[in-house]
Amino acid sequence: MSRNVILVAFMLPFILCGCASETTPQNADEDIIALERSALDKWAQSNTEGYLEIAAEDVTWFDFTEGEQLRKEGHEEVRSFLAPLSGQIPPHTYEMVNPKVQVYGHSAILTFHWKGTMADGTELPLWKATSVYHWQDGKWSMVHGHWSGVQ
Repeated sequence: MSRNVILVAFMLPFILCGCASETTPQNADEDIIALERSALDKWAQSNTEGYLEIAAEDVTWFDFTEGEQLRKEGHEEVRSFLAPLSGQIPPHTYEMVNPKVQVYGHSAILTFHWKGTMADGTELPLWKATSVYHWQDGKWSMVHGHWSGVQ
């Protein structure tokens, strides 16, 4: 019996360390907000690639702009939708208003309002955004994005 106790005591740190690598990080909210900001920082400079860099291969995307109301499915379809916008977005600053991250196991939901301002001080229309993230292979990836204007 004492041999089994010693074996379990010896193996326990290895078991716990192995499990810890599969758990979500303690600062998931900060990590997810930082990922979203990295994409928005690029967007503010008319570069849509930031969202593709944080997106999973099977990402879905809703964006209600200029009558576009169809769901985009997969990395390449989202790329085809966003690519024509690169270089067309005027430089601006933005604020993520009241971001909130809700973590559920290996998934997390980020919600916020987006408030943009042009260089001349003109305020852009307010948007509401939802991004869903999934923790896999030691990193967060966006699996769904949804943007719509506040009415």
